[in-house]
Amino acid sequence: MLLIIFFLVGVQDSKAETAYVASLTAPDTSDFPHLTTYLDVHDPEGGFVHGLTPQDVTLLENNLQIPASELQERQPGVQFVMAITPGDSFSINDTLGVSRYEYLRQGLLEGTWVNQQSGVDDFSLLTMGGPQNTHSSDPNALRSSLETYLPDDTRTISSLEVLASALQVVSDPTSRPGMERMILFITPPQGSETSLGLQSIIANARQQNIRIYVWMVGSQDVFDLPETELLRNLAQQTQGTFFAFSHDEPVPDLESLLEPLRSIYYLGYDSQITSAGEQQLAAQVTVGNEQITTESKSFDVNLLAPAPTLINTPEEIIRTFENQPTPGTTGIDANLVPTEQMINILVRFPDGYDRPLARTILYVDGVLYSENTSSPYDQFMWDLQPYTQDSVHTLRVEAIDSLGITGNSEETTVRIIVPTTTQGMMVVFSQKRPLLAGLVILISASILILVLILGGRIRPKPHPGQVKPSVDPNAKTRPISYQARVHQRKDSVTQPVKITPLPPHPSTTRSKSWRERLPWLKPKQVPAPAIAYLIPLMGTGETTLPEPFRIISDETTLGRDSLKANIVIADPSIENLHARIHHEGTSFLITDADTVAGTWVNYKPVPPMGIQLEHADIIHLGQVVFRFTLAEPGQLREIVITPLEADQ
Repeated sequence: MLLIIFFLVGVQDSKAETAYVASLTAPDTSDFPHLTTYLDVHDPEGGFVHGLTPQDVTLLENNLQIPASELQERQPGVQFVMAITPGDSFSINDTLGVSRYEYLRQGLLEGTWVNQQSGVDDFSLLTMGGPQNTHSSDPNALRSSLETYLPDDTRTISSLEVLASALQVVSDPTSRPGMERMILFITPPQGSETSLGLQSIIANARQQNIRIYVWMVGSQDVFDLPETELLRNLAQQTQGTFFAFSHDEPVPDLESLLEPLRSIYYLGYDSQITSAGEQQLAAQVTVGNEQITTESKSFDVNLLAPAPTLINTPEEIIRTFENQPTPGTTGIDANLVPTEQMINILVRFPDGYDRPLARTILYVDGVLYSENTSSPYDQFMWDLQPYTQDSVHTLRVEAIDSLGITGNSEETTVRIIVPTTTQGMMVVFSQKRPLLAGLVILISASILILVLILGGRIRPKPHPGQVKPSVDPNAKTRPISYQARVHQRKDSVTQPVKITPLPPHPSTTRSKSWRERLPWLKPKQVPAPAIAYLIPLMGTGETTLPEPFRIISDETTLGRDSLKANIVIADPSIENLHARIHHEGTSFLITDADTVAGTWVNYKPVPPMGIQLEHADIIHLGQVVFRFTLAEPGQLREIVITPLEADQ
């Protein structure tokens, strides 16, 4: 039954021999997404098809048509293995006493292949006695091995042992990329019991694009037997040729087999694969009016998402006022520096397939801050000017490669530290000194004039509306005559009357002082002195400095309900009674009122028994953050900086 199957397959392949034949090797994925492979195209006579262009080849990657980006004809040579399995038919002598094998060997040695220069092909010779020569680049080494080899007549059982060994040797890595692999199998007729072994060898050879040429040595009586068809089918299934030798047939020149296999096409294209796993690749080749499609080759691509990483990112950024005063000077620049921070990233490809990037994105506190759509993709500039209060931020980057695969980095926490409000006001005053001096002088002068007016030292001129105009402003003034003046002196009505002044009477009403006439100058009630402060830390969305809370008593409560708390904090994350601060001597103890959000000091939760506060400690109540400062700070606590985890 197996002989019938091989016979039918052989008939079908004999028809295929009249057509063009093309084969493709498994692609090299080391430069993914640019893949390279080797394409072999032969005409119906077995000759190599020269002169193809990239326009003649279309790749079928998972049934998706992709044009070839490069196609180069190369001549890397052939990795050739001659496998000789002796048999009874080898030792049959003619009337001259010369065996069939000796005639075959003589024909082989007379070929032109022995005259080829060294370094073109790779030669090996395997026999039943073991390797006679392996991987030699000198054809004369193979010639010498053939001249000295004598078949072992004692081992005449048909076997595929030598052919199987030849299949392993020819599968060794080639000395040059793209070299074709070829086996010349010299054998007597094989029995039907080898049919299963031949089927396995055919499958292995087809998978690796290994051509097997079969030279059968025997009498002409066996040329047409079904057993011979097994060997003929072996050659046809592996794109080789079959030659039967009895005695009189001319021995083919080995060069005629090697020369068409020395050329091959180096093919490159840009892959469109976007997922990992097994892939399929075939090629459509157009030669004149003929179109050939190669068998599909399977290959694996282990694609992984790009892995971006933030590098050299500082754990904290300290902003200071630019140009601090030097000894002997008082000038300060109110600008905070640094104003920006360079963010550098590194993008790795864990799958080993380096490929171009299409975009990188920087996220600050979970919000898209900046993106790069062109080179350089590994740098971002972070503007620090909006951050005028102490704050903590998270940074994350995202990388998208040319295949559209997205990868994200771990979150990195950065703390920004800025000067206190008092320092900022001092800088502003120093910077605006001339303007402030003029303003003080103007205000002082205005107050002095007001005081003089209220004290009666200065009498303003009456307003023109308060002066009674004359009856006839156009009337002329006539001079008084002498008679009129005499009449005025003698007239008792117009004479001055002497009035005796009344004795002074003590006044019951005290006149107001100038201080009393200016109520805003009255002394104000002095509030109780603060022993400590809770300074709210401004968030990134706030634009004004919050007022600090004064701690003036030994027992201070904090919460949202004014009936339960001395310091009322209107925030949804604060409970009605959230925490207590107890003052005794020089110590301050803060305790949590068993709240859900808890109370935190320096990013650590407050235990049930409370924790001692020190100057400049950071307190978290829900989502509200304070800095605890003493009115008279002593020795500061040693600061220990601990990077925040990504999920905090």
